Amino acid sequence: MSDEAGRGRICLSVLIVFSLALGGLLASVIVLSPTARAAACDQVAGVPTGDWVVSTVQVCSGFFTVDGTININSGGSLTVRDGGLNFSKDATPPHASYALNVNAGGELILDHSTLTTVTKAINPYLKLAVTVSGAGSRFAMEDGSMIKFPGWFNATAGATLNISKSTVTGFVDSDLSGLGVDTDDNNDAPSISWASTSASVFASRFERLYEYTSGPNGTGSMDFSLTASTSLYAYDTYLGVDFKNVAGWHNTLSVDGTSNAYLYNVTVDRSQDPPLLSDFQPAYVPTAAGGSVYLLRWAHVVARDSTNFPMSGTTIASTLSPSSAAAQYPDNGAGATTPTTRTIWYLGRTSSGTNAWDRTDSSGTAAIPLFTDQITTASLPNAESFGNYEELATYSASTQTGSVSFPPYPAIDAADNNVWLTLSFSGVSVRTGPDLVLQATPSTMTVIQNQPFTVYALISNSGQTDATNAAVAAYANGNPANEVARATGVNVAAGAVVNRSLTVVAGMPIAGPATLELIVDPNNLINEGGAAQESNNFANITLNVVLPPSGSASILSPSSGQSFEPGKPLAVTGYLRDTNSNGIEGVPVIIELRSGTTVLSTNTTTSGGQGFFIGTITVPSGTQDGSYSIVATPSASSISSGSVTIAVKTPGSILNQIVPIIGIPFWLLFIMIAAVVAVAIGVTMYWKVYGLGKMVECGECGAFIAEDATTCPKCGVEFEKDMAKCSNCQAWIPVDVKQCPECGVEFATGELEMADYQQKMRLQYDEVVGRFKEEGSRQLGRSLSESEFQEWWRKQPTFLTYEDWLREEEEMRKMGSRPCPTCGTLNSVTARVCHKCGSLMRDQRPPSGGGGAVVAAASRRPSAPGPGTSEGQGPQAAPYGAPPGTPPATTGRRLFQKSAGAPPVVQKRVVKKPLGEGQEGTEGAESQSGSEKSEEDL
Repeated sequence: MSDEAGRGRICLSVLIVFSLALGGLLASVIVLSPTARAAACDQVAGVPTGDWVVSTVQVCSGFFTVDGTININSGGSLTVRDGGLNFSKDATPPHASYALNVNAGGELILDHSTLTTVTKAINPYLKLAVTVSGAGSRFAMEDGSMIKFPGWFNATAGATLNISKSTVTGFVDSDLSGLGVDTDDNNDAPSISWASTSASVFASRFERLYEYTSGPNGTGSMDFSLTASTSLYAYDTYLGVDFKNVAGWHNTLSVDGTSNAYLYNVTVDRSQDPPLLSDFQPAYVPTAAGGSVYLLRWAHVVARDSTNFPMSGTTIASTLSPSSAAAQYPDNGAGATTPTTRTIWYLGRTSSGTNAWDRTDSSGTAAIPLFTDQITTASLPNAESFGNYEELATYSASTQTGSVSFPPYPAIDAADNNVWLTLSFSGVSVRTGPDLVLQATPSTMTVIQNQPFTVYALISNSGQTDATNAAVAAYANGNPANEVARATGVNVAAGAVVNRSLTVVAGMPIAGPATLELIVDPNNLINEGGAAQESNNFANITLNVVLPPSGSASILSPSSGQSFEPGKPLAVTGYLRDTNSNGIEGVPVIIELRSGTTVLSTNTTTSGGQGFFIGTITVPSGTQDGSYSIVATPSASSISSGSVTIAVKTPGSILNQIVPIIGIPFWLLFIMIAAVVAVAIGVTMYWKVYGLGKMVECGECGAFIAEDATTCPKCGVEFEKDMAKCSNCQAWIPVDVKQCPECGVEFATGELEMADYQQKMRLQYDEVVGRFKEEGSRQLGRSLSESEFQEWWRKQPTFLTYEDWLREEEEMRKMGSRPCPTCGTLNSVTARVCHKCGSLMRDQRPPSGGGGAVVAAASRRPSAPGPGTSEGQGPQAAPYGAPPGTPPATTGRRLFQKSAGAPPVVQKRVVKKPLGEGQEGTEGAESQSGSEKSEEDL
């Protein structure tokens, strides 16, 4: 036993060591191996860089900006789904040479994707070369894919192309705006050249075929060329070739002597047609004998019976008229009388059987391809056309014939390529009668004894004839003599389904299991064709009939006391519950609006799941305001009714309604609000007009304060009552005098609003500007317009804006002025250039005391004309004062203004009481202080 245990331990140790070694080896392989791809696509990022070589099967989703060349080699298959390839190219080598190559054995599939080039790049190069070449090479486009770029789309050497529901196009001019490229050379699709290629095109478009009308040496347009035994099979497709007769603008589909094009309902660009047929140039051009373009069209043949009902399965045979030769299909070989498998696949049909290509479908229609035109070198510029056919329709032993005719080439629009023929079989009826099929729902249900319940009959018509005025009835326990419900006037169209309800009003009289049999067309009044059609007219419902439970009804909404308006609907909800609070289903409930015992409105509903019921009644119009009751009464007497009291209230004017919470009428609330607003407006206007009063300037610190203030709120000095300082001589005088008793200067007693002040100052400035405009006209020797004057004046040293002029005026009034050393014109003490002559102002100090400055400032403003002097003339009318030597005016008028205007000129006399000191200071000290301060300022 011990040896076996030892051997077991050794084996376990060996197993552990081996597992660890194997795990390490696997870990090393995983670490050293390439990173696994998230999908079967080499390019998991959106911007592949460098050349992309595809040699395996790969499926890539999304958009990829390609900065390189894509080569799909033998064994490689690249599918781009729901995205696209966007080549990023510029004119710098090697970017311009980027290309897409599908080589022998390779495959490229664009599935709802786009192949294009980047337009937003530095020095962009938009042309791309796409080449499908070599045996087994394949290129496919499907489900709305697109090629959009200028360049080349070439296929050669055994390539296969399959293009379905896709587009080949080019950029439009707006795409190229601002790129700096030759628009005419880049605004079209790539030139198309297919050699030794088989191409199948289904329901697609080839737009904007290449044209270069402004190119060197008249490059002109390019052909859509098929060479070297190439075959093109195109169905319901647009080719952008045309009949234009202008060289360089004319595109053609050309085939050489070894190639052919088979075109089924192919249309061309008719927007470039010349006005005269004699000027048309051929759109399809065989370039050598042996090559042909075959045109095939669609004949849509419809077969109907004598009742105009579609006849499916009717065989259609086509013969060339007036001969008896059967229609031929050149793409399936010489003399072939059946289409190719490619054509049959495109039609969604089969070569034989009930779904054969030459048989009508369930709508009675067959699309028959017919060969109508052949274009060869011998037929150019037209085609050999033979578009007349006789169509023979055969159904059982009955036949009908008719003719179809197609207009000859160049009439190849869609309307020309599709002809409809309806063949009616008189005396033949394929329409079957109505076949009513009944289903009942629900298949089982629980109902209450003697209580009404509702079931539903689903009636369908699987026949080919409408059923009208049918009936459906219900029979208790399958007894034809005990009909408990019936519905009549049931109309069921062929292929339609009707849901008809039946209500068993009396309910089931006996408790226990029961059945309810439903029969459609119970009296067999509709001919459905036979016993087989009649056998599906029955359906049974299994019933479980139970005794009425004891319970009660409770109303959930509306709530007690809730108000409603007359004439408005009222939804009532509630529950039916038994004594155990379980819901009672399937019991009719009568909902009534009562006034006492009088019923005003009523409705009936039925309790559903969990006993819930809902019904709507309408409060009758004209119902008087007051209390009313809503009563829910179950039809089962064992279930008591429920009720709730509501109020009916006729809405009146909102003004008479009571405001919630406050409890007062709205009209009283509005009056209170209006009163509050009026008081607020009155108080505001009072303070605006009267409350603030006139503002004056503190004689100590210059702050604006109320006229009747006793102390300055800024510097704290106290004012001597009813005294102010004269702005001319600085003497303290009574505040209410009109003329200074010391110097004789008169003061204005009114107030000047800011707008008047600004207007007067603007007029004075305009006078100054007028003088300079006259000066400029004299210097230039001609009258100057306003713009010319402004341009001249800006270059002069005297140029001054209105704002600067007004500022210096205020400074002259406050700080004083000084004369120009050259011309004597008074200027502000801060001015550096004379306003009149432009001379530099030398450093000068204004006279001490301030009085002269004030007088000078006053003299700068025009005063009323004196005796013998007209207004605007004389020294006092000059905007910049009188000439040097003129004595200053002694009676200049000063203006008191509000705080919104210019600062006032009257200062309040102060009693020197600085903050934090005792009540000291005298009038003389104050005057001395003001004098010293003036000296320092100057």
